[in-house]
Amino acid sequence: MSGDISAKDSPTNGVFPPICEPEASMSFGEPLHVSVTRGTSRFESIQRSLSKQSSMVDEETTAGGAFDLMTWLTGRQQQQGPPFSTRVGLAFDGLSVFGDNVRDRHIATLATPFWKLIKAARNGFGVTEMFKKTPEEHRLLLNKMSGVVEAGEMLLVLGRPGSGCSTLLRVLGNRRKTYRQIDGNVSYGGLTPDEVDKRYRSQVAYCAEEDYHYASLTVRQTLDFAIQCKMPSSSVLEDRAGYKADFLDALLDMYGLTGCADTIVGNSEIRGVSGGERKRVSIAEQMAAGASVDIWDGSTRGLDSSTALDYVRSLRITTDVLHKSTIASIYQASDDIYKLFDKVMVIDNGRQLYFGPSNEAVAYFEALGVQKPLRQTSSDFLTGITQLNERRVAPGFEDRVPRSAEDFERVWQASAQRTLVTQQVAEFESQVQNDKRSTIIREFVDRTKMGAGSSSLRKRSRYSTTFLYQTAQLLQREMRVLWGSRVEHLLVIFTYAVFAALMALTFLRISDDSSGVRVKGALLFMVLSFVALTEESGVASAMTNRRVLAKHKRLAFFHPAALSMVQSAIEIVLTIIK
Repeated sequence: MSGDISAKDSPTNGVFPPICEPEASMSFGEPLHVSVTRGTSRFESIQRSLSKQSSMVDEETTAGGAFDLMTWLTGRQQQQGPPFSTRVGLAFDGLSVFGDNVRDRHIATLATPFWKLIKAARNGFGVTEMFKKTPEEHRLLLNKMSGVVEAGEMLLVLGRPGSGCSTLLRVLGNRRKTYRQIDGNVSYGGLTPDEVDKRYRSQVAYCAEEDYHYASLTVRQTLDFAIQCKMPSSSVLEDRAGYKADFLDALLDMYGLTGCADTIVGNSEIRGVSGGERKRVSIAEQMAAGASVDIWDGSTRGLDSSTALDYVRSLRITTDVLHKSTIASIYQASDDIYKLFDKVMVIDNGRQLYFGPSNEAVAYFEALGVQKPLRQTSSDFLTGITQLNERRVAPGFEDRVPRSAEDFERVWQASAQRTLVTQQVAEFESQVQNDKRSTIIREFVDRTKMGAGSSSLRKRSRYSTTFLYQTAQLLQREMRVLWGSRVEHLLVIFTYAVFAALMALTFLRISDDSSGVRVKGALLFMVLSFVALTEESGVASAMTNRRVLAKHKRLAFFHPAALSMVQSAIEIVLTIIK
């Protein structure tokens, strides 16, 4: 059985307690590649050194006079952690989400713009909507959800497809623009969603089901670029090269990627690492990004049981060593996976049915009259709690057991567990104000930004590195991508050379008098058309990499303008060569 790590086992004062229960090395006959114990111990090795002495003398200076980077970043001695990490935590209360009601939508035609104009005029161009609490065309997606995920805790969100799990994770991941209306409060360690989006976007990371990476880059190159994009300022880091090398080796070792470090990542068309390894690359990349709140939406889809367990173990390591708040939705999770989570939240039809410790969820629903079969996993039992054809009602509860999601929600709202969650949310908000956590987060992010000491504009930027530094790193990455697809480019150049030779031979056979003017004009048009149409092939690759760009933008790796400049310069050079 895999190690059961709960909130009480989370690291304190930088010391990680030993796991009493030995971790399994096999799952369903397949070897496991990730060990929580080994990964945690490995990361502790880079907590020492790489700290630069500070010229400031304050109460956080150590006895020997050397500036302790970790103590300064976390703000309190008891919150020491790995370099460049901070405790944030997440709380949400009364969270309701509304979307567009698509039942009355139709296929757009030429008359659609005129119909929208008439409809807007009929509604007073939005003025009447201001006085409606819930417009008629809005649909309730989530209804009054509450919960707390402290730093170092993992929350498992369970629900059937279409129950609202992805909507909840997207909203908690601060992706709000696709929804019509969001009510309630969401706090990221005292930071509001608007503040996070404008200045501290990298502190909250959302990862969807698919893994998007540059297929031609190796695992080592992918993680190296992520570390470079989040390289801290030289004012707090003395040896950048040593930090990068140690951090990269630690990531490869912690997540079982050492054996495939020099293998290309690949995708559905290009053969590379396996699906489980690609998932662990995404986790390592997000860990290098330095986010304090990680959201993972159905990321175990398509993985076998042992690979999924490796994946969740990787999340456990990341949560423990960096004090992250991790939220994940997993379908058909085994009990070994379920036990790695500290809390669980059950959702059905946009209604909250339970939120609390994972080891108390089954007992809560059994007390309501729903029995758990002996051989059924806890996650399957909780997911099908409202399915009348799946659940088993205890004798004597036939007339009292809740039947629908609305019934379970009413019972939950009146339960003692719901009152406890409300108290935990209030305690979280009070603690955040007392320990000035939001101020610590702001100071932490601003201190690690390059050039923040000499420019107030850099402090307001959401990016950790300067524009010139981003351009240099992007140029290096694009050259690696170009080298990875060198065969394709060489074939294109060879095709151009053959076509140029044929055109040259054709020109030599055309007479130089007026009779050959039309033919030469046609050949020139043919050459220009050939070049223009051949360059259109780059549109497909650009569209394919748009998702990678969107992910890196959300992680605040670089400014999109820097990538556009680098890609344009490389394309100009390639076009000249061709």
